[in-house]
Amino acid sequence: MAEEDPYFTGAKQPHASDPGTFLLDLYRLVCMVSASCDVARLGLTCPAIAAMQEAYFRSEVTRILISCATGVRIQLDQSHGTPDDTGPNCGRLFPDWAADKSKVEVLTLREACNKIIHATDIRFDVEVPDGANNPDEEGAYYQPRLYLYGSKGRNDWRAELSLLNFARWSAVAFKWFAFLR
Repeated sequence: MAEEDPYFTGAKQPHASDPGTFLLDLYRLVCMVSASCDVARLGLTCPAIAAMQEAYFRSEVTRILISCATGVRIQLDQSHGTPDDTGPNCGRLFPDWAADKSKVEVLTLREACNKIIHATDIRFDVEVPDGANNPDEEGAYYQPRLYLYGSKGRNDWRAELSLLNFARWSAVAFKWFAFLR
């Protein structure tokens, strides 16, 4: 099998990806997070709906985050004149969580992608209605944020990721990358 010929351009051929696929996944993420409370409320009277949310919410959110974070990072690394990465605020980063919980930084889009990709522990923010009187946690739903944990060097970090801000800034980045083509 022969390697593809770059037609004598000598130019590098970046990853071929369709921004539309990523944008659709980000839209699904926004819908899932925004509808979580309503779906949980429906699940109180329909066990099948409760079972679907229990079975698929976490895994689907995780799949979308990993896919989109990887796609954004590839685009950021391969694009010339990328959008300013100091502005997009996707949450908060505690770079040395174990030693200094008071040190907080803005979680930029690039760093959010890194933390999603390298997290060793992901915790969802679950709201339990009337938690004191609800030991079975019926009607529990997900808030639009995640807590990611991992380590870099000798430092254990913690990131609070706003799912809506991540979706917003990733969508802006994918639209910007599509514009460059």
